[in-house]
Amino acid sequence: MSARIAGYVLRLALAVLVAVVAHFAVEFIALQSWDNSESLIVRIVEVGRETPRDFEEDSPFQSVDVQLMIRVLSGDQAGNLFSIVAMQAKGVGPRLVSGRNYVLVSDVFDDGSSQYSIADVFRIPSVISVIVLSCALLIAFAGRAGVKALLGLGLSIACLLWGFIPLAARGVAPVPLAFLVVFFISLVTVFCVVNRKQARLVALLGTLGGIGGAFFVGYSTVWLWQLSGLAGEGASLLATTMIDIDMRGLMLASVLIAAVGAVLDVGISMTAAMSELVEYDASVKLSRLWSAGVRVGTEILGSMINTLILAYLGTSLPIAILISNAGPSFWGLMNDPYVGQEIVLSLAGTAGLILTIPITAAFFVLREKISRRKNRASRKVWA
Repeated sequence: MSARIAGYVLRLALAVLVAVVAHFAVEFIALQSWDNSESLIVRIVEVGRETPRDFEEDSPFQSVDVQLMIRVLSGDQAGNLFSIVAMQAKGVGPRLVSGRNYVLVSDVFDDGSSQYSIADVFRIPSVISVIVLSCALLIAFAGRAGVKALLGLGLSIACLLWGFIPLAARGVAPVPLAFLVVFFISLVTVFCVVNRKQARLVALLGTLGGIGGAFFVGYSTVWLWQLSGLAGEGASLLATTMIDIDMRGLMLASVLIAAVGAVLDVGISMTAAMSELVEYDASVKLSRLWSAGVRVGTEILGSMINTLILAYLGTSLPIAILISNAGPSFWGLMNDPYVGQEIVLSLAGTAGLILTIPITAAFFVLREKISRRKNRASRKVWA
């Protein structure tokens, strides 16, 4: 027991060490390659006094001038100390703390004067180190399965970032493109995560069936409610910037992409549970196998619906608070297009989860029936 605990502690220590090394390596590379002529990476040595500026009526925030002693970390002035006055919006900008790194922006006016401001925290090394730590912990404690899971996740993210997004920005129809991306993500995830080769096709078909159901529900509600996909500042900005993009199609594509993760979870979990049952009792009745699979899926469904709905709500908390603060009536809230879009995502994802259960169970029972028939035929031939 003590040896096992020591092994876990060693794995944890190695994961932390890898993350620390990644932090300093990324920080060094970022500082050396930072070539933004309008900004510098600086470390605040000392934070001085604040001086309030004259309040501007068209601005909701009070601006202040902050006396700072900084050390430049990037560019030709790296290593030099400077005393500057930076303008900050009180209570809105990043909190200035001595010893931390920030992005300093300089605005040069027509008369040659400059105005400095701290644009943001320099968080790139911390972001990368936390990602590396998470990956290292997954590999350290899950082993080969963790490596395969990370491989599947990496390929899925790459497919979205360097496949779907650039092609959609070029005007490719988002719905067919999303179907291709979802199929690829499902295929890669199933082959990376599902260890039993004979169960991979079942998990893939069950997942695709659930995704198809999610799209049908999403498409039906979008058509019935006449949603345009323009609710929200991001969508409106995109529509005005890229006037040829299909916003309604993009919303339907988001239904597919948002649902695929949860649907994959249910399909793979059900397939694994039913495979374990067959391995434990190869002669289990198919009706018993079906009912067991559906029961397992139903129990998974309860937690997955909570995960799905709360994930949507969590990402929409600022706009939800804004809508609530406006004090709309119940009818006005239900008629709001932004609320309608969030309900579409939730309903479509839930429908996908519900349909994945019987579809996966049916395909698994069908595969098992065919497998048993082939086994009986082969035994007759050898007899």
